[in-house]
Order: sequence, then structure tokens, then C-alpha cells
Amino acid sequence: MKHPIAFSVTEYAEQALKQAEYCRDDNGAVVGKVPGASGFFAQGDSFEEARSNLREVVEGNIVLALQLGLPIPEMPGVRVVEHADAWRCPAQAAVGYPQTPFGLQSPILPP
Repeated sequence: MKHPIAFSVTEYAEQALKQAEYCRDDNGAVVGKVPGASGFFAQGDSFEEARSNLREVVEGNIVLALQLGLPIPEMPGVRVVEHADAWRCPAQAAVGYPQTPFGLQSPILPP
């Protein structure tokens, strides 16, 4: 059984945008891409639009990868954790009370 993965998609997207490179293509559109992350590219009429579009692409690709069980590309500054206790804080794991993905304690769910 594959274990849950825990990390912040928002933080991942922020770090990806910090790594992004931008340039203008032959038609004048601004193209942004994240080096080393296949499929992480977008364009726009301005830097702001390209950056906004790139954020949506990064977040969308991460959600799709999670849904399909594909690996998450490594991103400097982001720790992706995959283990059986990914949704539980250490104190709850020690006493056997699981935590839901939304941070709610649930003594009903099996540990």
C-alpha cells in the first residue's frame, strides 16, 4: 500500500515560482518555466500574467500527479514526506490518535 504524501502545495508553488525563468518569445508573449520540472511552463501577455498562469500550472500538475500516484518533482526548499504517519503529528502518533488531512483529531479513524 502506498503511504500518504504530506507537503504544502502553496509552499511548493511559491518555491517553484522562485526558481522560474522568464523570457519573451518571437511573438512578444512572456514565457515562464521551472527548470528541472517537466511540464511546468506557461505564458502570458505580461510578466504578471505569465507568473499567475505558471502558478496555476504548477498547482494543477501537482494535484494531477497526486491523483495519478506519480512522483512529485523535487523542489529546492520543499520537503515532500511520504510515510504512514504523514497526516499525524508526532504527539498524536505516539498515543495512537490519528489526524485527518485537514488537521482535525479523529479518535474514530484507525491509526
